[in-house]
Amino acid sequence: MEIHPTAEMLMWTAVAAVAALLVLIFTRSRRKAATTSRIPPGPPGWPILGNILDIGFKPHKTLVDFKKKYGPLVWLRLGSVNTLVVCSAEAAMEMFKNHDHSTCNRHLNETLKIGGSYTGTITLGEYGPYWRMLRRLCATELFSRKRINDTAPLRRRCVDKLMKWISDEAKEQSEHGVELARYVFATSFNVIGNLMLSRDLVDPKSSKGNEFFNLTSELTELTGKPNLADFFPILRWFDPQGLKKQTEQKQVQVLNIVGSFVEGRRRQDIEGKQSHNKEQKDFLDVLMEFEGNGKDEPAKITDKNLNTFILV
Repeated sequence: MEIHPTAEMLMWTAVAAVAALLVLIFTRSRRKAATTSRIPPGPPGWPILGNILDIGFKPHKTLVDFKKKYGPLVWLRLGSVNTLVVCSAEAAMEMFKNHDHSTCNRHLNETLKIGGSYTGTITLGEYGPYWRMLRRLCATELFSRKRINDTAPLRRRCVDKLMKWISDEAKEQSEHGVELARYVFATSFNVIGNLMLSRDLVDPKSSKGNEFFNLTSELTELTGKPNLADFFPILRWFDPQGLKKQTEQKQVQVLNIVGSFVEGRRRQDIEGKQSHNKEQKDFLDVLMEFEGNGKDEPAKITDKNLNTFILV
């Protein structure tokens, strides 16, 4: 016998479907409310954009207003990225003292993730066995009190060079002033070079020094530019602003220059023409001679990680 649906049957079916949908929505909203109730307060935000428009053009002032309204911890949603803003010294101490493992990793921009080189550094790498190994080496071989005292003459010599560069430039360019950024950068990098490789790495008067300064300046600018892919990860494959491609090109060039410093040291070791005293190892010797257990630590530090560590 064929059964034909009546208007009453269709009506009750629709009512049951709507009731089931309402129950589902209510259940999900309760779960979401229970989850979100455990996060700090913050402005509600806009669909898709979140709180990007709420930040405005003076974020430092906006965050002060948020602190007055919501308290020392403010929860923001920048696009699809959840962000916790710590607005007081007391809250910062509580977070970094008692919850340091939960907050030790930093959110990286998409441009900083290119090539995966960030994993070989202390400043950008994720907390784990490799990071702890680098920290241990730095604490014992680079930042110990004895090492700092022993390398004081090197730092003093770099500062003396800085003063001479500035003095010479002031005499040559008395009408145009002195571009301090180039010389301060060269001095900073040479201090690192003397601590790690026992040599100056950059001469601001040379073409290679100028090239290195320009490349690192451009690389720093590219990694600091606002990138849509940072807030909307779905765009990372499209690279709408071209920042990923530009950063990758500059990164390769900079790492090639840094790699040439390391290769120069290796050639000196092979030829027996090393200028520094082998009785007093520098940090590059420590990194190149490092032998890990091969389990939670690498057996050797790769050239890629070595170059990135020197740069960053």
